[in-house]
Amino acid sequence: MDAVELARRLQEEATCSICLDYFTDPVMTACGHNFCRECIQMSWEKGKVKKGKKKQKGSFPCPECREMSPQRNLRPNRLLTKVAEMARQHPGLQKRDLCQAHQEPLKLFCQDDQSPICVVCREAQEHRMHRVLPLDEAAREYKLKLEEDIKYLREEMMKTETLQAKEEQTLTEWQERVKERRERILEEFQKVVLFLVEEERRILQVLKKEEEDTLGKLQDSKASLDHQSRSLDLILLQLEERSQQEPLQMLQDVKDTLNRRASACSTQRWSSPRLSRPCAEFQDR
Repeated sequence: MDAVELARRLQEEATCSICLDYFTDPVMTACGHNFCRECIQMSWEKGKVKKGKKKQKGSFPCPECREMSPQRNLRPNRLLTKVAEMARQHPGLQKRDLCQAHQEPLKLFCQDDQSPICVVCREAQEHRMHRVLPLDEAAREYKLKLEEDIKYLREEMMKTETLQAKEEQTLTEWQERVKERRERILEEFQKVVLFLVEEERRILQVLKKEEEDTLGKLQDSKASLDHQSRSLDLILLQLEERSQQEPLQMLQDVKDTLNRRASACSTQRWSSPRLSRPCAEFQDR
């Protein structure tokens, strides 16, 4: 028996027939078959829910031979535990290196299906007409292709990094320009604000002076009108009294009375002061 066949037999002995993986906590039934403890318990638990089958109390059929085996008679198999651990750690018995269908080493590579196969798969109808290479030879070819792809991707990555650096530089320059423009705009608006504050102060001062000048003129005009009104009231009263006297009394000194009235009208003649629009300079802007 060669090493490959020995490895295959060892793998079969260390594999649970329920989960098809290496044994974990293997136990032996009364009929002598071995299973993972969890696998056989799950198998028997599923058997409980099936209806229409009569079973002995506390006994269940073996998944291998269907012989009834008491559940309490499960015995740990420590030797098989060690064998499964050895198979699990052996590099030549890794599950990924064996064909899942035939449990044979994967020594060939099917180029049509792009997958490793064993010698049994090579003779099967599925792969018989396919292009097949030894695994090492296919690995060398694909390694060269992968190296070419890696080289290409690295070059593309360098180009991308160069473009990224340029974009970052462009972004930085654009942000600097925006910052400078923002500062200029703020500076210009500050100048405008200062100008408006000074212009407001100046126009208010002009308006205040116009107010003071115009108010003085209006007050003088009002005082003059008050004096004229009192003089006219006095003359009017005198004329009314004269008009009510007897003809002889009324005509005495009538010339002086008429002269006083004419003199009062000529000296008390009044004209309104000319007023300009308030702050006409600002309104014309």
